[in-house]
Amino acid sequence: MTVNARTYTRVNVRKLQIHIHRRASRYMILVTKQRPIYIKEDLTSVSKKFHVANTYNILRQKTLDMLPVKNIDTLLMQTYGSNFRIHDVEWKHLTDPGENFGSIILAVTINAEHNDKKRTLNVVVKLPPRSAYLLELFDSPLTFKKELEFYSMVAPEFLKLQNESGIPRESLSVIVPQFLGGRLGLRDPQCFDEQAAIVLENLKTHNYITQDRIVGLDKVHMNFAINHLAKLHAIAIGLKLKKPEFFKKMVLSCLEFNLQEATEKASVDMVQKAHNDYKNMEEAKAYLDRIEKTIEYGFTQTVTPEEPWATLVHNDFWVNNMMFKYDESNKPINMKIVDFQLTVYDYGVNDLIFFLISSSQKEVLDNHFDDMIDFYYDSFIESLKSLNLDTNAFPKSQFIEQLNQCAPIKFNQCIMMVQVIQAARGSVSQTAAEDADECVFTGGIDDDNYKQKMLHVLYMFDRKGWLVK
Repeated sequence: MTVNARTYTRVNVRKLQIHIHRRASRYMILVTKQRPIYIKEDLTSVSKKFHVANTYNILRQKTLDMLPVKNIDTLLMQTYGSNFRIHDVEWKHLTDPGENFGSIILAVTINAEHNDKKRTLNVVVKLPPRSAYLLELFDSPLTFKKELEFYSMVAPEFLKLQNESGIPRESLSVIVPQFLGGRLGLRDPQCFDEQAAIVLENLKTHNYITQDRIVGLDKVHMNFAINHLAKLHAIAIGLKLKKPEFFKKMVLSCLEFNLQEATEKASVDMVQKAHNDYKNMEEAKAYLDRIEKTIEYGFTQTVTPEEPWATLVHNDFWVNNMMFKYDESNKPINMKIVDFQLTVYDYGVNDLIFFLISSSQKEVLDNHFDDMIDFYYDSFIESLKSLNLDTNAFPKSQFIEQLNQCAPIKFNQCIMMVQVIQAARGSVSQTAAEDADECVFTGGIDDDNYKQKMLHVLYMFDRKGWLVK
């Protein structure tokens, strides 16, 4: 369509360009923002005197309608109050395809007005996966509820407990990103649907970054993360001992775990794949009998945690679920833990074992494995002391006993997750990640990085005497 430019009025509304045709009975509004979008609206019924404000309201609704999360303004009002108005939004996928199957994660930039002042918010929005298979695999109705309750109700109590224990403000452990709003569903905020959402601060805009999952963490990062993990476990225990009613009512509900049929099948298939890979490695031949017995042991045995040791276990504590912030010398100065969908009530050593095996660089694990175990225990005890708790109930002998008791059961998680951690970047498309079925985890991985990591896991379990004989 050829248009005479002189018949248009151009109005700049923030980053949007609006073109209004004056002589037509129907106004054509052309919106350009990254990609051209053409919207035709019948505005003749609005008013003979057409104002920019009318145009802006239409544009605002159109840009919000394009956002995958609906009614994001009502979510943010949970933090900012009713006097909060969104002007426009920009969004993109935060993680690369294949980096996260349990949810769709968006980075959203929001230009808004709050208490008559303009402000820009950078947030992360978590939505459930789209495919029916992934919804069942991750038990999304339960896991979203768990994570929403953790961020909205439990995490604030972690801070409150530290304050009440006399910990100085500058020494408080703010372990998780700030929660800004959430719901289980759009139609009913308490009933799960495809618009379940959790809104958090975008840590990347505060200079937090994720380390390379394939390379793993060096000793500085390992110790930094171990210290934060120990604090997480200690604070949860402190909440249990100091506020037992709250813990029983609010925290334990975040630690429920139901094994879905799809989850069990996917886990068994991935462990079987790892087992078959060991059979094809000449270096693993001498270990095959113990590998098979340890795998069977992991599927059939459970450990019931004894009090007062049981705590909030993250259950998926590895490189991708933590973000670091640095000073000018590139030294880590802060860290946040994310993704609390799989939490359970168990011994904290379960997180420690999986983290050490999954996330450490080879030379760090080879040379400092026992040191890092000791460092976790020391950090755990120091955190308990900072909460004014009696540490005599947590002797190191019991800690080591729990470590050796739980480690053989963690073997299966360690070997199956190598397939995820060592997967080549960009091997999954966005569409495949969002519309995944049970085949998404069956693609083989057989490069040398994968093989060497699998063998290293095996050697570490053998070295510690954690393979079942």
